[in-house]
Amino acid sequence: MAQPRTFARTTARNAHEIRAARQATLPDTWFLAIATVLWSQVVGWFALLITGRAWALAWIVADGAVQAGRMWLTLQHRRAASGRGHPPHRSLVLVNVTWFVVMAAGIVGELRAGDPRLLVLGSILPIGFMGYVASRYAAFPRLAAPLLYLMGAAQTVGFLGVPQLRAVAVLVPAAPVAFHLLVLQNHTILMNAFVAQQENFRLSMHDPLTGLANRLLLRERTAALLDALARDLVHDRRQDGFAVLCLDLDGFKPINDRHGHAVGDRLLKSVAIRLRRAVRGQDLVCRIGGDEFVVLVSGADGEVAVHTAERLIESCSLPYHLGNATTARVGVSVGIALAPEHGTSTDVLLAHADAALYASKRRSKGTWTLHPSAVAG
Repeated sequence: MAQPRTFARTTARNAHEIRAARQATLPDTWFLAIATVLWSQVVGWFALLITGRAWALAWIVADGAVQAGRMWLTLQHRRAASGRGHPPHRSLVLVNVTWFVVMAAGIVGELRAGDPRLLVLGSILPIGFMGYVASRYAAFPRLAAPLLYLMGAAQTVGFLGVPQLRAVAVLVPAAPVAFHLLVLQNHTILMNAFVAQQENFRLSMHDPLTGLANRLLLRERTAALLDALARDLVHDRRQDGFAVLCLDLDGFKPINDRHGHAVGDRLLKSVAIRLRRAVRGQDLVCRIGGDEFVVLVSGADGEVAVHTAERLIESCSLPYHLGNATTARVGVSVGIALAPEHGTSTDVLLAHADAALYASKRRSKGTWTLHPSAVAG
């Protein structure tokens, strides 16, 4: 019972990422898209060759139009995946539903044509489409279910039109039910895979002790902020920069040596909580190792950065109650670098903020320094 609760918490936390991963399964690969065009068109032309009836020609034309729409929307998805435009998820769902309606009508025509060859083909096609749905739409069971039962209904209606096969029509509904159960099982497997992927990604970006962002996420977020600044510069748009604050605890090592690593770990967790509470929701707090932390303050100039540093210093200086009557006090020194004033690359900004941090520690612990070190508090 523990796994479902974990699954629910994880999906709630990563709902946006999981939804994007599900939607990414909607378009076919180019190879599969071409294969489905050949499959449905060959079947339509075969029916026209045998029957010479108008319904077969209409089937070919309608299928061709739908397939052209599917190919175009697949192209749009590929363009969106490369960052050009928005993926047309709803349009692709609609055109695929239309495709199944066209195929269902063709299946009924084949089964009622009276030709044994089309009877065999009309019996195979719905099962093939059900297998396609069960594998391709496992991420969307509410979309898959009506498509499965549409195929089953087409086959049932077709068999009812053939007196010798009316008894078989009674058995047909078992197929979409079985494939529906398969879709639900595949959905569970797929969602567990999505959740595991997102959770592994989250863990790779966070410090296991404090839950704060780690160095990897810090570099990724800093690069994203720098990219945004560069785009605004190209388009002549003004946007506030951001600040990088490097923090180092003052007095942590004696506490860790005296009371042991367990107490030291509890202290680091308490510091992490205070750091998060001292900044805004859009700011990023990171632990990059030992008792070293970095805070990214978005949309900040020097004044905002200094006020943030002062809040962090004040918050961290209060006593920590670590259990077993253990109380400890630590301070924090801060070095500040501003983007783009002090650098336009992640490495330069971190280096300048780190240099400012050590200027603070050399001068007087529990203070902040803004790069260049001539401005200090």
